Amino acid sequence: MIDTDTRLRILEDQMAIQQLAARFSDAVNERDVASFASLWAGSGAVWEIGEPLAARAEGVQAIIAMLERLMQIQRHFMQLTHSGVITLDGDRATARWDMREHGRGDDTFYDNLATYEDVLTREAGVWRFARRSYTYRFLDQSPFKGEAFNAGPSA
Repeated sequence: MIDTDTRLRILEDQMAIQQLAARFSDAVNERDVASFASLWAGSGAVWEIGEPLAARAEGVQAIIAMLERLMQIQRHFMQLTHSGVITLDGDRATARWDMREHGRGDDTFYDNLATYEDVLTREAGVWRFARRSYTYRFLDQSPFKGEAFNAGPSA
């Protein structure tokens, strides 16, 4: 049986990692590059997006540049982080999240389901992404109807 302090630490770590994944989607949806940059661990961090729209960046500056390139494509973009599975191992962890994304550029359409596979590390007591790997499960780039609205100012 695990003692109360250990159980509490596990719950705190799981919640912190869930919040990290939620902050990732929030930063992307709000186009908040500074918040996005704060989610990554050091110079060795890797963000990769698999086929068919493959992209890869290593190091926080390259990761930020990749995000900025991706943001130029889309006028409207929403990312939703769904259920996740987290495995803790001291100051390292892995997680897998189901994702939904929807976006539209001037002449591009984007609707998908995917999975993020994460490697996380705790640095100075804070969980950060060491690696995020995105795997498409479904992708539709057919034109769709509807109107997109920019997010309003934070309350």
